[in-house]
Amino acid sequence: MKNIKNCIIRFFSIVSIVSLILSCSEKDKEFEYNPLFLESYQEVYNLSKEDVVSRFIETGLFPAEYTWFIKYGIKAYRIEYNTFSPLGEHILASGALIIPDNAYHFPFLSIQHGTITNENSAPSNFSSEFNDFADIFASMGYIIIMPDYIGYGASSDMKHPYEHRASLATTCRDMIRAVYEYFEVQNDSRKNSKLFLTGYSEGGFATMATFKLMQEQHSDEFSITAVTAGAGAYNKTAFVEWIVTANEPLPYINSYIWVLDVYNSIYSELHRPYSFYFNEPWATNIANNGVFGDIESNPSILFRSEFIEGIINGTDTDFIIAVTDNNCFSWIPQSPLKLYHGNNDLYVPFFNSQYAYEEMIDLGATNVELVTIENGTHETAFMDYLMGTFYFFRVY
Repeated sequence: MKNIKNCIIRFFSIVSIVSLILSCSEKDKEFEYNPLFLESYQEVYNLSKEDVVSRFIETGLFPAEYTWFIKYGIKAYRIEYNTFSPLGEHILASGALIIPDNAYHFPFLSIQHGTITNENSAPSNFSSEFNDFADIFASMGYIIIMPDYIGYGASSDMKHPYEHRASLATTCRDMIRAVYEYFEVQNDSRKNSKLFLTGYSEGGFATMATFKLMQEQHSDEFSITAVTAGAGAYNKTAFVEWIVTANEPLPYINSYIWVLDVYNSIYSELHRPYSFYFNEPWATNIANNGVFGDIESNPSILFRSEFIEGIINGTDTDFIIAVTDNNCFSWIPQSPLKLYHGNNDLYVPFFNSQYAYEEMIDLGATNVELVTIENGTHETAFMDYLMGTFYFFRVY
């Protein structure tokens, strides 16, 4: 009897242990976090505080006396995540994540980069000037998010949809989602609830587009603390009219043709031959050599008169609708927004920020400010934007 009793006790003990293991396993499954957007992440490098200080001085992005703002070492990661192409297809994209190497709770700062024309400049390759100031901001106490955009990094086999509002906004939004998921997967508590957005040039436009998308469609998911946007082409309609009515050489004509080429390929109502837009021999040159080949820089000579008249008279409705779809200035930001723009900008004319500011104020916005950088060009105004962003965000 004693042996039978011992066997029964041992049996129920084993059953209890197995039940406990299964129970724990079920609980683990219950609390396991399965990311929807984050696909992979890889540490690329880490820098000590001293390393960042050295880089700070080398870049000259800030005055040398500002080194006292450098507080932390940093770790940089390459993130791959799921998003969608301009045509709605599922694709894999990438970007850079830079985290201060400290246990404090830091805010997120999503930096949308400016125009790039080669793969080496993509943030996830960590070899461009964008990464320099991203590292510096991270060492000051921000978790940095930097999308590559479609066409670079993991999606480099695709064409970059240059200045296409919807896909820029979607790609940036999903990168932010993926980074949020990274912190869940890692069970990393080094974050707080603040989210800042900033960008310059194409990055300014991407920032404004992302801000608008998040506010209008994802207000329950994202709480945006404050935003700065520098020298973005927010009023595409006015910009296009300015280009086609110019009767002098425009030094950045290749970039403008790049935008036209992107819209022509994305919007199904267009899909026109280059001969619809351009006179010869440039229509053939662009078809054979791309938008960065040898192109006439005077729009009155480059564009066909019929195309120009269709825009001026409003009769080319398909093209005008496509351009209007990429406007990003007529809405009311709910979070504080500061616009920066040089009034001598020959690349992205100042009126883009001026129209955006005036329209937002007319609609009733109360937390939008325009900082006019006197005599600032597209290149020289960048530092004013950068320093202004630094001080503006510190208020929050």
